[in-house]
Amino acid sequence: MELSTEPAIDIPGELLDLYGEFRPTPLFEARRFAETIGTDCRIYVKDEGTTPSGNHKANSALWIAYHCALDGVGTIATETTGNWGVALAQAAARFDLDVLCFLDTASAAARPDRAAMMRDAGAEVVVVGEEGGGDFDPLVLSANAAIDHVRAMKDVWYIFGSVYNYFILPQTLVGQEALAQLGGDAPDVVVGSCGGGANLLGIAAPFLGRPGVEVVCAESEHCPIVSAGVFGEYSIDDRDFYPRLRTYGLERLLGSEYIGGLGSTIVAAPVAHFHRQGQLATRTFTADDAGKAARIFAESEGRTVALETGYQLAAVIAEARSRSRERILVNISSTGHSRFA
Repeated sequence: MELSTEPAIDIPGELLDLYGEFRPTPLFEARRFAETIGTDCRIYVKDEGTTPSGNHKANSALWIAYHCALDGVGTIATETTGNWGVALAQAAARFDLDVLCFLDTASAAARPDRAAMMRDAGAEVVVVGEEGGGDFDPLVLSANAAIDHVRAMKDVWYIFGSVYNYFILPQTLVGQEALAQLGGDAPDVVVGSCGGGANLLGIAAPFLGRPGVEVVCAESEHCPIVSAGVFGEYSIDDRDFYPRLRTYGLERLLGSEYIGGLGSTIVAAPVAHFHRQGQLATRTFTADDAGKAARIFAESEGRTVALETGYQLAAVIAEARSRSRERILVNISSTGHSRFA
């Protein structure tokens, strides 16, 4: 899949049946939200919070678990800040796979429910302590621990939960469904958030490069991976276990504020490609911006969203207030309990 040049890859029948249990996910117009922020733009929300894991990563988890089972893999290990571990544990249970989820201490403290959900789905959760103090990338920390563990064991395969194409490809279901639900009429603006890039590329896939559509990446000021990342060769881990990608990277996070899945210091190569081609704009926000946007959405639409989605909604507000009578599409990548609530 990483090297495929095909424009599309078929979904196996068994996977189609599993996706059919919860897809298509809903798309709705957030009229009260638009009215509250004072815009005449129409805001459409693709709701990936309705998947079994409560987040968009269920799409990739099922795809990966299916192919691991097909290849005879019995045990898989991964790193997570929370949502990915939940999705993979649930998907692996469908195929009788054992899962080891490595979770950093900051994420375990910020989202205690996620570790419990992983264990409830049958996963073993290993909480990894911070080494050396200071600002750090939680994904690198837990990825390193997972890789060290895998190297010391037999018959355990490590699956990285973002950045690589095998993870991103299943996410394009989100954008394709949204386009169909909009009657085939593309919006004027598509908004996604960017940690590793799966959320952004998933919702934006059918629209990148399409005339008249602006794709906007919402990012945190503590990890402006697209706007401030340096192009080069990077791996998500410090062990050189995974192949390096030619993409954007940051030397470190730019603050200690917890930003969950947005705190990746490497981004998927297609994100860097589209940004370098001028097909992707960025907007960078503070935690206060994201929190305010999430609260407005919760109060107006009755939906509490997770951390990453607050940054997306901040971008929606900024775009809507600078435009008139345009159509904006955004993906709620995760729902449930939020520290913004």
